[in-house]
Amino acid sequence: MKRREISLKSAVGGGYDGFWRSTKRYVVCKGSRASKKSTTAALKIITRMMQYPLANTLVVRKTASTLKDSCFAQLRWAIHRLKVEKFWKYRVSPLELEYIPTGQKILFRGMDDSMKITSITVPRGILCWAWLEEAYECDEEDFKYLDESLRGELPPGYYFQWIITFNPWDSSSWLKARFFDEPHDNVLAMTTTYKCNEWLSPESLAIFEEMRKTDPERYRVAGLGDWGLAAGQFFKAWRSDLHIVEPFEIPGTWMRFRSMDWGSTHPYACLWWAVDYDGNMYCYRELYGWGGKPNVGTEETAKQVGERIVKLEKRDEDVMYGVLDSACWAKTGVTGPTIAEELNDVLFSHKLVTFGKCSKGRVEGANAFKQRLIGRKNKDGKRKPAIYFFASCIHSIRTIPMLGYDKHNPETYDTTAEDHIMDAVAYACLSRPWSPEEPEPEKPHDRWRREHKPSAWTV
Repeated sequence: MKRREISLKSAVGGGYDGFWRSTKRYVVCKGSRASKKSTTAALKIITRMMQYPLANTLVVRKTASTLKDSCFAQLRWAIHRLKVEKFWKYRVSPLELEYIPTGQKILFRGMDDSMKITSITVPRGILCWAWLEEAYECDEEDFKYLDESLRGELPPGYYFQWIITFNPWDSSSWLKARFFDEPHDNVLAMTTTYKCNEWLSPESLAIFEEMRKTDPERYRVAGLGDWGLAAGQFFKAWRSDLHIVEPFEIPGTWMRFRSMDWGSTHPYACLWWAVDYDGNMYCYRELYGWGGKPNVGTEETAKQVGERIVKLEKRDEDVMYGVLDSACWAKTGVTGPTIAEELNDVLFSHKLVTFGKCSKGRVEGANAFKQRLIGRKNKDGKRKPAIYFFASCIHSIRTIPMLGYDKHNPETYDTTAEDHIMDAVAYACLSRPWSPEEPEPEKPHDRWRREHKPSAWTV
């Protein structure tokens, strides 16, 4: 086969020389938005696969369902960018890329079950490289299992390597302590910014410049790639290792409900909740209507959004109630139904529970969420949260930790930021009043009355 020379400068530009050339086991890149970290990772993987005929690659994200539209699409873009499409074929079920001349594979897996990943095998050669994208979504214990998948005897000249990419939203993340705080010989830890992206449009550069002037705290993280969780973060109690849980089968006896913040030109957010026997809330599903950019909506009609809700919510889920932004009941024109009426008409026609008005109060909603984040103390003195998010709720996990203080009211979060999911969370919390105080011990006769209560008490 004719050897193809690939120019790093022409393919991806500057700023990544060390990233491209490193053969260390861990190449860890935190970066701002639009910093080319994911595109560079994809280009490196495709290039190295074609240079090393016995190498195979594993690509991992927190949940398998997010891989197709992110890493899989990015690698296919890289193949096109390098003009080598005729040498590659792809499958979507299961997700897989194959280098035709040698049969090498790029495999895609979610961390929904990290134990299964550790035993992954390839039909030819050796699994020597892996890419963990959006690593901030994952916890350290899962990564320890993942790390074991790169092992065995290597052919001469080959090397094991993890490419780990993420946005530095959370300075309490294990990634900072493990890879950045202390230097290690087997780690290349680097930070990149949008400034090394030569191909950003003038419009995109203007967005960062506006952010620098009007929101320097967000610019520091989203623009310069510095660690988040500075003094400007509003929900400081948020911890990914405490409040994010792996999806599990929800007991049929748990109560369920949904909450929603409306948006058309701005994003809408619909969240589904389950409540356990102790009153703890679990966000187990999200529907986020955004246009791929913060604060950009899909401009769908209320009827279209209602149909989306219908497709996601099964009738046997037994959702008990819904709470919706009370502004949706306002008349937007002289005639015609309100947003709430259009949504509820669709839900009612499919025999799903309709929405009612949410309780008012951003400050009250923020405080209710803060209380649940902190939780109450267990018998061992440790605090246990009263609210959790499934790892599959990626936009909740992405947007909530990034919210800062409102510039005009420090008692609540920034109303100009990407706060749409948080608004839906606030409505949910206000609909389920909760106190961090331990309830009074139940008296024996109260317990007997509760357990033997007939369907209707008579006097």
